[in-house]
Amino acid sequence: MSTAAERPGVTPDRIASEALAILDEGSDESVLTMRSLAARLGIQAPSLYAHVTGMDEIRDLVHALINSTIDVSIVDSSTSLDDLAELGSRYRSAYREHRVAASMIVTRSVNRDHALRIYEPIAAFLIRYGIARHRVMPLMALFDNLVLGSAVEPFSAGFTGKPADYLYAYPALSTALEATERGRTDDEAFNIGMRLFAGLLEAERTTSGSPAGDQPSGQGFPSPSRRGTPRSSAGSR
Repeated sequence: MSTAAERPGVTPDRIASEALAILDEGSDESVLTMRSLAARLGIQAPSLYAHVTGMDEIRDLVHALINSTIDVSIVDSSTSLDDLAELGSRYRSAYREHRVAASMIVTRSVNRDHALRIYEPIAAFLIRYGIARHRVMPLMALFDNLVLGSAVEPFSAGFTGKPADYLYAYPALSTALEATERGRTDDEAFNIGMRLFAGLLEAERTTSGSPAGDQPSGQGFPSPSRRGTPRSSAGSR
């Protein structure tokens, strides 16, 4: 058993990494408590309050740690949609590796430097690309939903049965499952989404017909006739 002198110091970085490890090992956010984190750090739970104000600060440290792994430099000064797609893949991978933490983070405020540093280069890219300024936020929201939705809620994992299990009651679904390599479904869906998003950006730039920011509200790419359930305006988050 290690002594107090042998234990590493309790720092914000260590608190974040140990908290993230607890979440990675658990099935939901409830595994992370002041008590479980203190035990991981080798201190008593009351002593943890000397380093953080409470669970909200711990969650914020975890959020910042994940965001620190996302290299956004690929879109610096770029107008290549391939670069934006690569950033989307990096963003998705960072959260996909920590799904329990990600499900916690998507409900949190984005108004933190570690989150804003992700969104600023995306906004700058869209403006450089020629997107009207009043369209930047809706398009960033779409990008965010595509990336984080794919990372946090894998679609294929919900279908736990074999194709034959669905045949009697759901024949079309059974046929689709039989024809699909299920392990690749979510990656293929993400790639399809990114291609469609790239096409949307091309259309937005083509139809604006004026310098970014000069297009009157209500013009541009037509709004969809059907809308999904809106997600919280938190994230990267």
